[in-house]
Amino acid sequence: MRKRGRIVKILRKVFFTVLIFVSLTGWDGDRGKEVAAERFLGKGDYLGDYWPTSGWRTCRPEEVGMSSEKLIKVYKYAAHPKINTQGIAVIRKGYIVGEGYFDDFTMNSRHESFSVAKSFASALIGIAIGKGLIKGVDELIAKYYPQWQTPETPETKKRMTIEDLLTMRSGLQWNEDDYYKDRSQNDVYIMIDSAKDYIQYVLNKPIIHEPGTHWYYSSGDSMLLSGVIEKSTGLTANEFGRKYLFEPLGLSEVIWLADPAGHTITAWGIQGTLREFAKFGYLYLRKGSWEDKQVVPRNWIEKSGQPVSEEVIKYGYQWWRLPALKNYETSRIPPDILIAWGIFTQQIFILPTEDLLIVRLGNDPDPYNDEWREIEFLTLVQDALIN
Repeated sequence: MRKRGRIVKILRKVFFTVLIFVSLTGWDGDRGKEVAAERFLGKGDYLGDYWPTSGWRTCRPEEVGMSSEKLIKVYKYAAHPKINTQGIAVIRKGYIVGEGYFDDFTMNSRHESFSVAKSFASALIGIAIGKGLIKGVDELIAKYYPQWQTPETPETKKRMTIEDLLTMRSGLQWNEDDYYKDRSQNDVYIMIDSAKDYIQYVLNKPIIHEPGTHWYYSSGDSMLLSGVIEKSTGLTANEFGRKYLFEPLGLSEVIWLADPAGHTITAWGIQGTLREFAKFGYLYLRKGSWEDKQVVPRNWIEKSGQPVSEEVIKYGYQWWRLPALKNYETSRIPPDILIAWGIFTQQIFILPTEDLLIVRLGNDPDPYNDEWREIEFLTLVQDALIN
């Protein structure tokens, strides 16, 4: 009986401990998700225009013309367990109105950019052109690579331009089709496993199409931009980017990886927080302007969002366009949307028409078979707009 009495006392203590926890946190089983959704919403007043160099401001959604009630639907969509979101932020008129993190991911967690880094590399090419270090996108790649200046080099390689790399139309043989199942024929994995110098790996690839005539996704094309930046500026892409892109935006803590030979990996490799990636998106939302500087030439921003050709309307200068999204034809998404996009569904959505910026970081093991649908998500964000 004494033993039973002790058990009853212990159970009572546990019960009252849980009761106190519930009263303090507001958690009541099914309402747990509602509490988390409410924490997603921004707090505070809109205090006018500013630049987030030293940090982002938050405000209540209604302060910048958005509905709190409908933004909670945005949160619930992103929080779906089959979607594998790790971080999400909705920014309107420069203020964070919704921000949430999942799976032990926090505001201070660094996340791999994957191919979002390609859009950063594009910005660096634009900056170099703006400074006169590169004459223009029509410059021949062979100018920067002595390996392609020999008599043995195919003439087709010698005709390749910087624009061919930016638009993924180099014509170099490249297979990057399967990331999620059979990786044995994927050039990215072969390059990582076998090459010390990623640039040389790409330069050694045979050319199978006339440059500028065939589009297919190629991190190899993006990697060659690293050498172009090195040769034209005298700095690695990381060094050049740190001086002319990261420093003005207050991104001193961002990491950009290099291959074993020391070349910045301009196809992936940036490690940053969600808020740091948001600064880069905001730079493009503001047409390359930051505080009192034109960090990226305005005309470069505009050109980056133009389609490769009449046949390839989903891609620009290392940026994705609206037609890259499934079922875009029947959506209300503005055609001027720009998307930086990385594997496992890292995405920066820039919607200038609506003064919206959305950053989504994820860990989707198989995006083709999960519940994440960009158009559905973006439509929910649009539905939250009041004015």
